Amino acid sequence: MTFKERIAAGLAGKFKGLDNGLKRINKYIFGVQRSCYYLIGALSGGGKSTLVDYMLLNAIQDAEAQGITINIHYYSFEIDEISKKANWLSVLIYKKYDRVISPETIKGLGDFRLTEDEQEIVDSELIELDKIWNKINWIWENVNPTGIRNDLWKFMEKRGKFIHSNYINEKGETKQRIDSFIPNNPEEYNIVVLDHLYLMKGERGFTPKANIDKWSEYCLSMRNMFAITFFNVQQFNQGLSSVDRQKFKGVDISPQQNDFKDTTNPYQDCDVALGLLNAHKMDMETCAGYNINVPGARYNLKDRFRMVKIIKNRLSRDSIAIGCLFHPEAGRFEELPQPKDLTFDDFNKINKLCQR
Repeated sequence: MTFKERIAAGLAGKFKGLDNGLKRINKYIFGVQRSCYYLIGALSGGGKSTLVDYMLLNAIQDAEAQGITINIHYYSFEIDEISKKANWLSVLIYKKYDRVISPETIKGLGDFRLTEDEQEIVDSELIELDKIWNKINWIWENVNPTGIRNDLWKFMEKRGKFIHSNYINEKGETKQRIDSFIPNNPEEYNIVVLDHLYLMKGERGFTPKANIDKWSEYCLSMRNMFAITFFNVQQFNQGLSSVDRQKFKGVDISPQQNDFKDTTNPYQDCDVALGLLNAHKMDMETCAGYNINVPGARYNLKDRFRMVKIIKNRLSRDSIAIGCLFHPEAGRFEELPQPKDLTFDDFNKINKLCQR
């Protein structure tokens, strides 16, 4: 595609992106874009898998509504199939009924049990879950980077044709090389999710850093060749929550580049890096102007607050932090108004949610 053709495609709305369920953040990252490498980071339990799944489910439903083909390969190395299905079913139920039926209740863990009414809702949504579930190629057993790359390459080469050119090698022989790839359907989305990077099977003789770096290298080459969209999930270093880091007033303790664990190469390679911060876990009284644990305040978000920060963004501006209400039992992120714009109804909603 020439630059002029790219401009024309933009005018025609070809790059508006798929809905990811976020509005304020999308002023800067523009939904789920084709040929984009997203990196999502947080501490363990920070909500990074939930955020990726929330964005992905919204994108799937938006693609279906628009009649856009979407192909997804999901490498779930951390969360098992039953837990993932329960999580996604909770999201679907909340979106349709504005009602929380938690994954713990769906699975009947401990003393959690579905009521008769909840059972009816769950049964009614299983068909919708299967419909979405079957659109995805799920991989549950860990695979090494080269194995993943080979599988994706085989999948993509059936979805278009390669353009070759001749070259002369060091022996003077005429050989062919791949110059580019022409997709059969330029409108379709091909998305790969890997959760998370450290749990990939190691290449023989590779350190964890070398293993992750190799995969990130493959992501770049396949993004450029096939316009694949990647969502890579990476853990943060525990240093993000250290007491020493909080002692220094005026120091930015929001997620940043050096918080990514094991290696920063994926950060260097990605187009968009999003980081999540759980201020309650860091014993912060306030965060970005929101009350987290302020004695006597009209509201306190506590563990329901997540800062979602655009750490890096090749598409537009970065260093943007958005406060969100976190509904883990419904697999949902709900962007909050600016602290100065919170209303009495917002206070009641927050306090009610935080009492659960």
